[in-house]
Amino acid sequence: MILSLGFTQFVLLSLGILALKVLLKAGGYAANVADTFPPFAVFLANQGIWLFSVPLAWVAFGMMCVTVNRGPLRPVVAQWSGVAVVLAIIACYFFAATTLF
Repeated sequence: MILSLGFTQFVLLSLGILALKVLLKAGGYAANVADTFPPFAVFLANQGIWLFSVPLAWVAFGMMCVTVNRGPLRPVVAQWSGVAVVLAIIACYFFAATTLF
């Protein structure tokens, strides 16, 4: 379950970056007119590659929860936090895409 959630996070980030870049290019984005576009959308499109560290850190946290399996570090906590990260990724890219138009 941990690896499938991590893979889902990677796929959603990849598709989000790709879709946002396509939407920006379709809207006429260029380096000289960057101020006319929403800064959050431009940031996610240009610097979104750094967000791949979030799923990496989450997978490490999830594997630690599976290994330790006591106290607050239970696999259920890792699964729910993974779902929360997936929902946060969807929300960020949905918000960035809707502010473009």
